[in-house]
Amino acid sequence: MPELKLLIDQGNTRLKWVMASNGEVDPASSGRGNIEDFRRAFPPATPVLQAVILSSVAGNDKIEAVRDFCRERWNLDISQSESKTEQGGVRSAYSEPGALGVDRWLAIIGAVKRYGKPLVIWDLGTASTLDAVDQNGQHLGGFIYPGPATMLNSLGRDTKLQVPENLEASARSAVGAEYPGVSPGISTAACISRGVLAAQLGALNQFQRNVSARMVARPRLIVTGGAADRILPLVDLEHIHDPWLVFRGMLVE
Repeated sequence: MPELKLLIDQGNTRLKWVMASNGEVDPASSGRGNIEDFRRAFPPATPVLQAVILSSVAGNDKIEAVRDFCRERWNLDISQSESKTEQGGVRSAYSEPGALGVDRWLAIIGAVKRYGKPLVIWDLGTASTLDAVDQNGQHLGGFIYPGPATMLNSLGRDTKLQVPENLEASARSAVGAEYPGVSPGISTAACISRGVLAAQLGALNQFQRNVSARMVARPRLIVTGGAADRILPLVDLEHIHDPWLVFRGMLVE
């Protein structure tokens, strides 16, 4: 019988979950939604689990709602992930390791476990983050900056500019065959979307230049996060897209 674990990534507004069988994430079992969606996804006939692992940035009341359901459904208490000084062959750069966001830490150790060292991890979400791990397993620190949608929403909220709705379509049309890089827009909406895209890529380029100089080998670029599909058409660097890094990190001991 396979060893089944339920992995849960809990944000402030929604949950994402996936099953792991014998230490491997099963993408076909993934789901997302609010706490009610989560409960409906696991009726009484759900297979027996060996463990439930939770990564959460939510408040205690939301964590307790998940904990109570898991106790009721499987008679299991959750194991809550946390950022550590050292884990999975990675040493944190933070003097206070607990201050590094747990989802960011899990993505780092999950990437190292899956792909080795050295690495750059680029997580494109509400916030975009960049982190590097050298060939010795030393975390070199990172960047945190507004993600693509956050940049667009900020402009739409704080200005009277017409903000584009479809950043992914803009990304596909932003690269021309004749000239390198993101092409300038020729309408206000296009100028905004191209500026957002260029800002995301510019941060990556600056980060890569800095950390690559500290490594003996070229770091592999691993891309994750909900906004990755919108940006990846513009990335001309060799990379691996892996949307499961946080969950992979939950399985690292």
